[in-house]
Amino acid sequence: QDAVGAMERSTQGVVEGTRLSDAAGNALGDIDRVSRQLADLIGQISNQALREAESANVVAANIQHIFAVTEQTGEGTRSTAQMVRELSRTAEELKQSVARFKIG
Repeated sequence: QDAVGAMERSTQGVVEGTRLSDAAGNALGDIDRVSRQLADLIGQISNQALREAESANVVAANIQHIFAVTEQTGEGTRSTAQMVRELSRTAEELKQSVARFKIG
């Protein structure tokens, strides 16, 4: 009877070991599936981050362009103001010159 009992216990141990091995295999399959999903999500996040970085670079370039145009506009405004002052001074000089030649 001891031999039969030992064989039954051994068989139960093999069955339990097989069950645990199957469970471990299933768990490893789940881990593999989740790892692949994570890798896919990480790839998507990476691609999105790259697109956002490219968009940020475009925005920065546009801001730089706006700054340059603003600088040019400021220079143009200052130049126009200087010309208006010179034109006003010339008009005043012309007015004074013409006043000397009044026929009266």
